[in-house]
Amino acid sequence: MVYSNNMSYELSDDLSHLDSSLRSHRWLERLLLLIFLLCLVVGLGALALFFAVRNSARPSLNVDPLRSVRVNLIDSSLALRQLSGDPAAALAAQTMQAGYLETARAILTFATDISPVERSARLSHLARAYLAAGQRDAAAQIYAQVISAAILEDAIPLTERVHLLKLSADGLHKTGFEDAAVDAATQALRIAVQAPGLLPAQRSALFNDLRAVVEQFDRSDPAVETLRLQLRDYVRNPYLTGAGLIVTPTLATFPQQIAYDSLTQEKIAARQQAARILADRIAFTGGVDIEPERQALAQALLEEDQARTHFYQNPGELSREQQLWLWLDHRAWLVEKARIALQGYGISLLPQWESELDGILNRLNADYVFLNSLMTAFVVDRPTTTEQRLLQVESHHWAAAQAMRGLYPNAPTDDIGELLRGLQEELRREGTPLALPVIFDPAATPPGFRIQPAP
Repeated sequence: MVYSNNMSYELSDDLSHLDSSLRSHRWLERLLLLIFLLCLVVGLGALALFFAVRNSARPSLNVDPLRSVRVNLIDSSLALRQLSGDPAAALAAQTMQAGYLETARAILTFATDISPVERSARLSHLARAYLAAGQRDAAAQIYAQVISAAILEDAIPLTERVHLLKLSADGLHKTGFEDAAVDAATQALRIAVQAPGLLPAQRSALFNDLRAVVEQFDRSDPAVETLRLQLRDYVRNPYLTGAGLIVTPTLATFPQQIAYDSLTQEKIAARQQAARILADRIAFTGGVDIEPERQALAQALLEEDQARTHFYQNPGELSREQQLWLWLDHRAWLVEKARIALQGYGISLLPQWESELDGILNRLNADYVFLNSLMTAFVVDRPTTTEQRLLQVESHHWAAAQAMRGLYPNAPTDDIGELLRGLQEELRREGTPLALPVIFDPAATPPGFRIQPAP
């Protein structure tokens, strides 16, 4: 009996000790688990911060083109030649060839008198020049502008659009913006496949050129692999028949120019002379001791603005075509004022306009209300319903292009996209669908207007 009781006490003591040990281990396990979770949270936070810092260090492609011009890099003595009367297209070419890339960028960003074909080609050359100079972010931002032009500018021939998009895809890949490169290549493929009127030999050349670019992309990306397989199939069989309508540009034929009154002509000439004198002075002194010349140009600009305001507000009896020219000329002057307010000539010319920048941009935005009412009258004159719808589509394409350029500030891009979607649906129901339907895609890289698969 004594032996048995001793055993009972010993077992009881052992169980008590074991239970205490288990509780101690559970507490330790919970502590270790808590420490692990805390480290995991800290690690994930650090990883998120790393990616956030890395992404914030690289400028987004979704930027305001007007404000992305680096005005401190503009050569004022060259840029001011445009205010002195030199044609924008020729000046952009000269500055680019001379290596003044940001000066060329400013000219092409704000220019309203360069044709879409020439502007898009010069932008593509500028992007390649930035890339060759190692300025990858600037190159990528210019390529984004080329993409918008290739999609929205109806005056650019179809094969040239594919070429521009292919070059942009290649350039964006080289700058490290892989998603944007895939997006551009996809847009190029849609035009090459869906555009009517292309011969098999033309499509074959487009497919092969585009395939050579896409082969450089990261194959681990499912979107890239899908694009590669599509291109492989199209290269084997380029015998496609694109269906649907292509928008034939007609807007450029509508405006009918009228002459400035004598006072406005006088003030324009005075501004050109003052700009020439200031440009020469900057070139001679290196930008030192130029205040008298700068003030003279500022005064000339103010006087020209007053003369133009009177001219625009008192045009007399005008035809609809003349009204459209007057509206476009007024818009071009507002763009000029915005450029000066943003120091887009590389120099502060008129601090007064700089402080009024928001008002200038608001007036530029409000001008599109008048354009819409004017375009309604042109649409009604079209002889058939299909022609009316096509003119409306062209008008919205133009507005969308200006929005992507930054020249339609605070543009209702979603509304423009929905208007285009509605017009395209009406054309489809009527049996005359568009070959290259366009909508606004906020999920695109960068967000913007994109060609959709043909219905």
